[in-house]
Amino acid sequence: MRIAVVGSGPSGVAAASELVRQGHAVDVLDVGHAPDAASRALAAEVRATVLRGERPNRALYRALRLGPEGGASSAWAGLAALFGRLDAERSQKRILGSTFVWDGADAGIPVDNEMVTRSLAKGGLSNAWGAACYSWREGDFAGWPIGAAELAPHYARAAALLGLEQPKDALAGAYPLLGASTGDAPRNPGSPVEHLLGRWRAHEAELAVAGLAPGRARLAVRRDTCTRCGLCFYGCAFGAIWHAGQPLDALALRYRPDCFVQGFREEAGGVRLFGSAPDGALDERYDAALLAAGVLSSLRIAADSLDRHGHAVPLLDNELYLLPLLTLGAGPAFGFRSAFTLGEAVLAVEAGVVSTRPLHIQLYSFHEFFLAELADVLRALPKLLQDVAYALLNRIAIGFVYLPGADSTRATASVVAAAGGPGRVRIDAAPQAESRAILARLLAHLRRLRGPLGFWPLPGLVKSTPFGFHGHLAGTLPMRASPGPLECDVSGRLHGTARVFVVDPAAFPTLPAQNLTFTAMANALRIAAGLSESVR
Repeated sequence: MRIAVVGSGPSGVAAASELVRQGHAVDVLDVGHAPDAASRALAAEVRATVLRGERPNRALYRALRLGPEGGASSAWAGLAALFGRLDAERSQKRILGSTFVWDGADAGIPVDNEMVTRSLAKGGLSNAWGAACYSWREGDFAGWPIGAAELAPHYARAAALLGLEQPKDALAGAYPLLGASTGDAPRNPGSPVEHLLGRWRAHEAELAVAGLAPGRARLAVRRDTCTRCGLCFYGCAFGAIWHAGQPLDALALRYRPDCFVQGFREEAGGVRLFGSAPDGALDERYDAALLAAGVLSSLRIAADSLDRHGHAVPLLDNELYLLPLLTLGAGPAFGFRSAFTLGEAVLAVEAGVVSTRPLHIQLYSFHEFFLAELADVLRALPKLLQDVAYALLNRIAIGFVYLPGADSTRATASVVAAAGGPGRVRIDAAPQAESRAILARLLAHLRRLRGPLGFWPLPGLVKSTPFGFHGHLAGTLPMRASPGPLECDVSGRLHGTARVFVVDPAAFPTLPAQNLTFTAMANALRIAAGLSESVR
């Protein structure tokens, strides 16, 4: 069959890889923004600096943070670059000095009422993610028409596609190991979080009784490529952090950038996609089309094509809170200079401990890239004060606390028709009071366990996304056993169509706390594997 995959993010690339494996002719249609020449030159400068054994100078940090053109630096800009925080006046986190991940999103994926992270880049948001991958438990699939068993073999294939590192430790009790397990070597020896991991192993049984499963982070980061330069949050100049553009370039398919899919029309024995292409209008027939354009774009394409404007659907997200932690008894030699700056460890909080649903906490060591200007200030201090400051900072870790979708902001999305063009997505949202109560109970629980945990939660819990949604979006075209309008069936088939399938997280009926990318890829592989039977 000749099949179109709309979108090049992790779900689209996973589905495309399976379709190619089955021998189908695959076109990936994508807007496909990519780094410009200035960003590529900056990446080359980073590589040369690191391979010479040097640390990047202040000018290079500034270029990574603010772009090759530079610009005014501030403490706020440093924080914004790290957390990807977003408001009406500032751009989002740059990758190797470039905004390509976010370019054109306001025009190509127009959203009203709320601020939402979205991308038209080649590889989508995987260009800016933290590479964290965690499977879902059986209980995480409550409300789904399928369970963990149906996805297990596809998780294993997704793990291979990601090159996922999965250490075998106590975390497997919360997030099953699916795919090959790997070794347990530290990425950041001597760090505050590495110190905590050792303490957790010694208190594993006590933490289990308290409903906490600790373990090393599971990451799609290649050790054989990683130079441990510590610049992870600014984008990896060596390509060690997985993104969906990497396998896409290796697949035997037709990648079609600069294509914007406005909608589809089904006809006898096929589906026709229309929109814009580099040579003018896009109007092309396929045997089937897979929507992997992202949760909002897939909804917009479906609503515009099926004339379902104004139909409100669920929009799920994981609220994210940043929790500073003071580690107890961390070693003194770390020096505030991390060799690796992505997540190092995880605490899975079981259901019934502080909420009826599990929570997820990722831990990062505090390092100079969290706030580059702070490092400049410290270096200007007298040696004695420097030593005192570094000794304190060496004991700081940052917890990223994720809430499940059901405990996060309640939201719906609908598509508003636009004359002569694609519709606009309207989001209506309201916070849940219970979220704060859950966080208060979590903090109290962590403080009671400060001995075995080895840290003390500090005051100052901060919501990472005060101006909008975190970006773990899901649920706008949910999978149901008996689907209705703007829903899909177990095979991923969009209700009211014969040859259009939803393979991205728009198909998720629920959203647990841990990262969704691994499950999104597994589900996309599952749907693609069954496509030949679904389309006759």
